[in-house]
Amino acid sequence: DGNKVDRTAGHYAYITRKENTNGLDGFIDYDESFLNVKFPVITVGNETAQPYVQNFPFFTGTKVNILSPKVSLSRFTLMFIAQSLRMHKERYSYSFTMNSTRLKKQPILLPVTDDGLPDYEFMAAYIQAIEERILQSYREYVQAIDDMGGGISISSLKDKTWRPFFIGEIFTVIQRGKRLKTADHIQGDVPYISSSAQSNGVDDFIGNSENVRKFKDCLTIANSGSVGKSFYHSYEFIASDHVTALSAPNLNKYHYLFLSKQLERLQEKYNFNREITDTRIRKEKLMLPVNAAGEPDFDYMAAFVKRLIAAQYRKYLNYIGEEESS
Repeated sequence: DGNKVDRTAGHYAYITRKENTNGLDGFIDYDESFLNVKFPVITVGNETAQPYVQNFPFFTGTKVNILSPKVSLSRFTLMFIAQSLRMHKERYSYSFTMNSTRLKKQPILLPVTDDGLPDYEFMAAYIQAIEERILQSYREYVQAIDDMGGGISISSLKDKTWRPFFIGEIFTVIQRGKRLKTADHIQGDVPYISSSAQSNGVDDFIGNSENVRKFKDCLTIANSGSVGKSFYHSYEFIASDHVTALSAPNLNKYHYLFLSKQLERLQEKYNFNREITDTRIRKEKLMLPVNAAGEPDFDYMAAFVKRLIAAQYRKYLNYIGEEESS
């Protein structure tokens, strides 16, 4: 284990109790003789109780538990088990941590064979099928982009002409969400978007239908909390009063993703003590690429984002290919 101040930049993954990025908190340089964990394994943060599958050599600290299977299990099987364990994370907190003693006593539900033993083959096949559907969607997306002209050949950002536009010129709907106290949440399946900087801003899943504001296919920007953090939502959601929804009928997913990153530049101007109100945001400006007419070049924005997504999908597909062939 090691403290942040003791770590030297290197190429070994350092896994912590973080609730995102698979627990990855950087890469360190370390004596390989200490690298004695066989993988894949499951790591679980003490306070966060967030389980992740680690499929590569890594180091970790004292706040992370390592679950090594008694028999050899694939990463697919461990991903299934990790999800079953994740169903219990709400029981744990900073005052009631998921330490090794409690982990050993924590029951989880798993599919079993006719003999009543864990059905590891089913678990692996189930997760593999899900991953294959995702990978196939990546392949189809990359192929579609390639069919449009070799990955969409467009000019770079620095070669485009840019000019400022009032946010009120770009979005026809700029509306803050509505306050809904945690005690008033009704359990449901509609994402509740608040000012969290993680998980696309999803703070809960609720079933409230009265005195709420629902939106779909739009951006949100946090006006308090993680001020300036912006996300795109293709699905219907309920917005808290800590976010403002922005939309326009002429915009699609790719436009929103481009605009989201431009909106996040407001993080430099606003903070917890200076919120982004609906009035203030309308008067703010965004720098956007323009076409020959000097108008926002939405075609360029969409093409730029499509190319970025295709590049990321291609990188991931190449990585999976190398992993499976090794």
